[in-house]
Amino acid sequence: MGPLTIGWASRDITPACPVAIRGQFNLRIATRIQDPLSLTALAIESDGEQVIFVSLDGAGADTALLEASRPLLAKRLPDFDPRKLIVGATHTHTAPFASGGVGLQSDADYMDELLARYPGYTSVAEYAAFLAETLADAAAEAWENRQPGQIGFGYTYAVVGENRRVRYFDDRAVMYGKVSEPDFSHIEGHVDHGVHLLCTYDADGQLTGMVINIPCPSQASEGGQDYVSADYWHDVREEIRRRQGAGLGPAEARPLHGPGPAQARPLHILPQCAAAGDQTPHRQIDRRAEERMMKLKFGEGLNNGWNMALRQDLARRVADAVQDAEPVVRQDLRDTAVLKHEPRHLDVPHWDVTDAEYEALTSEMAELKQRLEQLGEGDRLSSQYTATRSRLAWCQRAVDRYENPLPSVPVEMNVVRLGDIAFVTAPFEYYLDFGDRIKARSAAVQTFIIQLTGTGGYLPTERAAAGKSYGAVPPSCRVAPRGGQVIVDEAVRVIGEMFAEEM
Repeated sequence: MGPLTIGWASRDITPACPVAIRGQFNLRIATRIQDPLSLTALAIESDGEQVIFVSLDGAGADTALLEASRPLLAKRLPDFDPRKLIVGATHTHTAPFASGGVGLQSDADYMDELLARYPGYTSVAEYAAFLAETLADAAAEAWENRQPGQIGFGYTYAVVGENRRVRYFDDRAVMYGKVSEPDFSHIEGHVDHGVHLLCTYDADGQLTGMVINIPCPSQASEGGQDYVSADYWHDVREEIRRRQGAGLGPAEARPLHGPGPAQARPLHILPQCAAAGDQTPHRQIDRRAEERMMKLKFGEGLNNGWNMALRQDLARRVADAVQDAEPVVRQDLRDTAVLKHEPRHLDVPHWDVTDAEYEALTSEMAELKQRLEQLGEGDRLSSQYTATRSRLAWCQRAVDRYENPLPSVPVEMNVVRLGDIAFVTAPFEYYLDFGDRIKARSAAVQTFIIQLTGTGGYLPTERAAAGKSYGAVPPSCRVAPRGGQVIVDEAVRVIGEMFAEEM
């Protein structure tokens, strides 16, 4: 255990428009900015151990982004081990692709049409290079900004996530299925309204930043077609900062901007999306009741695009939770803490495609190819054309795995101990049950799960796989459900070793 040094840095990662935005099957081109995208870095050192956490407003922190950022960081910080850079994403569906293709394809497939219709189009490669440079720069600045500081941690509640998988009497599952059907049985899985909070303070007790860990993707506005947005995390940050002078610091007001009686520096907020592969901010039950209340509160109801009423309400819920917990957190501030980091490279079980699944996929692909032929080459950027091609590529990757099965899937997992708390990463849309299993068995007082810390796709539970549907079928998942338990068991084992002296 040693004295803590803590540093923060933030960056605006809003792209230049037009740009392709990630999520859904159809190709969506953002031509405007609804609200900015942010990247935030937190650097911590204690007794020679080191770690940098980064969170970005994006659909995921793909392995390619890590592989591009870590060498850049190593050049900037020769004394920092780049393996100790941990990057996660909020999983907004209105942010650009940071690596790979667009809609399961390459944007080069559409480049002539894109440049003709959208002059100044920002390619995936251009944004990916910008993001890697910016990530490394922010991480380096956070490390260089380290000063003696204190941490406080706490647990509170906010209703944010809801399970989005609907089950029917015949045991089918449908993501966002209709609950009004006569054969509706139940919502498939658990929800978790817990909020894990890590606050940092300077040596004088001034709040400098907070990690807010919530098991729900940032997808209130996931249906947006033509704009860039950080989704509800933008509203959360704005609301918490708006309240910053009322209850989040010492008795005197602490304005966010401009001169004041205390600090004028910004409050850094680092969001983490916990295990939430089956979660959503959209309720499946009581929709009409929620719609009515949103109209009364905000003057507008719910929709699948903008959804500003829901975003504002989520911001209020999270800010209320933070405002409730942070004064209590202050009762137990620590300027020393044990810091340990254990990266783990695991080989987890591959989801082997069965003969029946292969036949169903090849049949679907034949239908998709026929649909493409019918659509022709009239408008290659149309929603129908691009969605059909994406669905075809989605099926193809599972067919490829049937024809060339993988012996296993290599993944990177990280376990970090910071005082009495632990962090566990998973490079997947990791279903909530797995996070529950880790937290229930963890030796830490609090355990923060961080999903989407690499390329992985969905990792569903056994019960989800039994119901099938998007997010729990081979094209969605490279790793079998039992692979989720491999990560659980390894995380619990490593946490146990880290806390062995206290047990």
